[in-house]
Order: sequence, then structure tokens, then C-alpha cells
Amino acid sequence: MKRWVWALALIVGLASAQAEAKMYRWVDENGNVQYSDKPPIKDPKSGVSEVNKSGTVRKSTQPQTEEEKRLAEQAEREAKEQKRRDKALLQSFSKPEEIDLLRDRQIEVVQTAIQTNKLKRQAVLDKQARLNKQTERFTKQKKPLPSDLEADLAMTRKEVDDIDRDTAKRNAEIEDLKKRAEADKRRFIELQGQ
Repeated sequence: MKRWVWALALIVGLASAQAEAKMYRWVDENGNVQYSDKPPIKDPKSGVSEVNKSGTVRKSTQPQTEEEKRLAEQAEREAKEQKRRDKALLQSFSKPEEIDLLRDRQIEVVQTAIQTNKLKRQAVLDKQARLNKQTERFTKQKKPLPSDLEADLAMTRKEVDDIDRDTAKRNAEIEDLKKRAEADKRRFIELQGQ
């Protein structure tokens, strides 16, 4: 009796395995129709169809254009990146207030750089004022400006411009840190709710 039950279970198992086995149909690059239990390695231009035992199409995938493939790959990359970020959020923080603390620490670092820029800018402006006085003396005496003095003046103007650009960039960075922290906090709360 036990053998009979085992034999019946084996037959049912094999039948269900065959019923679940997938078959694929496609037309290769030579125009020949191909059937296999595995999809082709390279996507054929005509697409791949999943067929049942009798050869009837169950599911068909149309060939994708290059743009559709690119968009699908981009969506997949974005989904993976979001999953990675979600995992990092949950592993890095235990409550939303910790995100605010991290944001504040990061902003302090940027503000320190801005303060350093202010000090550098003042030093360069002081140097520029000294160079301007020298320029005035030469012009009062109606003498031509030495080339090194002109070069120093141009250099100080460039330094001031560079410092101003860097300060503007760092102010934008602070705004970005605030926006990112708010978005992370909202997402963290969502993830904790799940």
C-alpha cells in the first residue's frame, strides 16, 4: 500500500513539474523558428513567446526599442539605488531626530569653510587696497605701472572672484543638505511605518 502511495505521489509530482515547465518560441536571425525550455541568450528582433505544451502562445514579449531598453535599465538602476538608500537609512538611524543632528553637523562643517572664505577674502581685499595705493602713487607721478603690480592687481581680483564663487557654492550646498535631510526624514518615517 505504501509503495502505491509513493508511486502515485511521484507521478503527480512529475506531471506537475512538466505542466509548470516553460517552453519558449522565437525566430532566430536566419529566420528559423526555435523552441527551447530556456529563453535565448540574445533577445531576437522578433521577440520571445512563452508557449504551452500544445504550442499555443501564453505570453509574448515584443522586442524593445533601444530607447525602451535604456528606460527600463534606468528604472531598474533607480529602483536598486532607492532600495540601497532605504536600507542605509534604516541601518544608520533609529529615530528621525538623528537625521536632524547629522544635518546640523554637516552644515557646521560647511559654515566653517564659509567663515574661512570670509577671512581669506578680507586678507585679499587688504592686499588689494595696498596695491591700489601703489597704483595711485604711480598715476600721480604720471609713471607707467610696473607689470608685476598690474599682475598682482589682476591676481587679487581673480582671488576675490574665486572666493565669492566658492562661498556661493557652499551656501547652495547648505540648502541642498537641508532638502536632502528633509527628504531622508520623510522617507525614514515612511519606512518605519511599513
